[in-house]
Order: sequence, then C-alpha cells, then structure tokens
Amino acid sequence: MRTAWDVLTDAGVPDGAPRTPPGARLDTALVARALSDVGRDPGRLPPHELECLGAWLAAFRHHWPDRFDAILGPVGARVLDHFRASEVDPNRYLKLRRIAAENLARRL
Repeated sequence: MRTAWDVLTDAGVPDGAPRTPPGARLDTALVARALSDVGRDPGRLPPHELECLGAWLAAFRHHWPDRFDAILGPVGARVLDHFRASEVDPNRYLKLRRIAAENLARRL
C-alpha cells in the first residue's frame, strides 16, 4: 500500500535519487489527501522530508499560486509556514526548490 509520502514524491516532491516523475497530470484529490495526512502534524516529519516537502510547496505556491490555493488550500499554506519556521540550509533549499519546480511543470 502506498503511503502519503509516496503519493507526494510521485507528485514531484524531490526526495531521494533523481528520477523523472510520471508524465500524467496530477491526481489533485489524491495529492490533497496525502498532504492533509502529512499536514496533520508536520513536526513528525524527519528534517530531510520537511525540507523536501517545504521546497516543493514553496515552488508550487510561487509558480502556480492559483493552482496551489485550489488544490492544497489552507493545509498547504499551514505546512509551508511550518517549514519556513524551521532551520534550512539555503543552498540545499534552492536546489530542492529548482528540482520541485521542474517536476511540477511536467505534472500541472
């Protein structure tokens, strides 16, 4: 059974070895449910997963703000705020965010 984290990495969250995400459109309802599951307590995420998810959310909100609001809504904003309050290596963040934007561009 796929976990919420599996759904999010399939949606383009840059975690693990570089890979080409599926070319199909996002299943927005599935992604929203997965983020809702993870977003119930983002503090339980290991730091590297929070960095990956935060970079993905930041890229999503920056490049596609209307889609971000429509798909992820307040949960996406809350998890992004939680990420921004954490300690992050700025160089790692920029790299992850660039990868996330490329992954999202293929899926949205």
